[in-house]
Amino acid sequence: MAYDNQNQIVQEITGSSKEDCTNKLFKMYNYDYKILHIYTDFRQTGLFHLKKKPVTVVKYTVNHAHSYNPDSVITSYAEEKKKEEDNFAKNQKALLQILQQNQSSNSQVTQITKALEDLKKEMTQKIENISVSSDSKPESLRKIESILEANEFSFSYINMIEQKLKAELLAQDLEDFELVERRTVDFIGDSIKIYKESHSRPPKTYLLIGPTGVGKTTTLVKLAAQFYKNFTEEHDGQKPKICFIDTDNMRVGAKEQLERWGKYMNDSPVYKANKPEDFKEIFENVKESMDAVFIDTSGFSPNDATHIAKMKVFLEAPGFTPDIYLTMMASTKTNDLLNIMRNYEPFGYKSVIITKCDESEQYGNIISALNEKNKTVAYITYGQVAAKDISKANVIDFLIRLKDFKVDRVHVENKFGE
Repeated sequence: MAYDNQNQIVQEITGSSKEDCTNKLFKMYNYDYKILHIYTDFRQTGLFHLKKKPVTVVKYTVNHAHSYNPDSVITSYAEEKKKEEDNFAKNQKALLQILQQNQSSNSQVTQITKALEDLKKEMTQKIENISVSSDSKPESLRKIESILEANEFSFSYINMIEQKLKAELLAQDLEDFELVERRTVDFIGDSIKIYKESHSRPPKTYLLIGPTGVGKTTTLVKLAAQFYKNFTEEHDGQKPKICFIDTDNMRVGAKEQLERWGKYMNDSPVYKANKPEDFKEIFENVKESMDAVFIDTSGFSPNDATHIAKMKVFLEAPGFTPDIYLTMMASTKTNDLLNIMRNYEPFGYKSVIITKCDESEQYGNIISALNEKNKTVAYITYGQVAAKDISKANVIDFLIRLKDFKVDRVHVENKFGE
């Protein structure tokens, strides 16, 4: 019987590959083993042992001391999650019984509803904290979690990254921070989906929606300027025919702002639609003669579902099939982004435009929200120069702006470059 230097028994396991062997070891010992040597051997196979087949051989020792066991963390998480959900269900039932027993006033109903929502948020927060916290995590996972938090990634996104790392890396590899960091950057890049603009018959119609104050009008002008420049270059100097339709009845001066920029683009006209009938008539009159139509909309609170629904009805017209983009600011918190995306979902927006990127240093909030809602990003904007300061979104731009990450620029360009 063989022993190592610490007088521990050296054992052997075989498999089709290193991964096959380590998977077997993990099933038997979790992380309580140490690999000493890996090599390829040729073993006799067949009925009369006349054939030789290459196999991977791993020599190892077993350490029965306590070590990191992700299965126990997952089990604990599941138990705690069920406990919190049960508590919430009990409290919810109790509050509803009070509501039924007493003919409560509207103010009391509101208070009870708020209490339920607060309770649910508290439960969710506890579950998220359980899912990403463990004293037995490898130091490399602790460090990468801290960096992800500094980049304002959501708890659920960080948990997703950690589960991917545990699933795809071997136990000893999880201790290698440079490898963990590199794979984390790759996972983040894989989670970012870029919108691929489709080609359609003219007019190309852009419709921007989103809350008030996110810069929809300025972004619309930037899109128009980009379209105008690209069209002119692609058609040997020929100027495109474009127009703007202003449906923003909330903000003073929106039409005047569009008119100023319309003059720079070959005196492109700006039409004002004050009611749904106006919009239908204007679009009917311009759709056959324009190369592109750019439509500005009113901004509402993301919680103002009534006005958002009315705006959708306002913008219905025969033959109107626009490219709809939800416009959101880079500095918006993840939960607020998710709320905005959820409430504008009835529009069936094609993709998202992230504005005012020069005013934010972290993008984890954006990446987390887009990933959770499975949405693509089309453009990012920065600065106040309406004639430029916009670019098509790409994965590399997001990755190189990650704070405190060592990003291998050559690697990410090879992996995510167009």
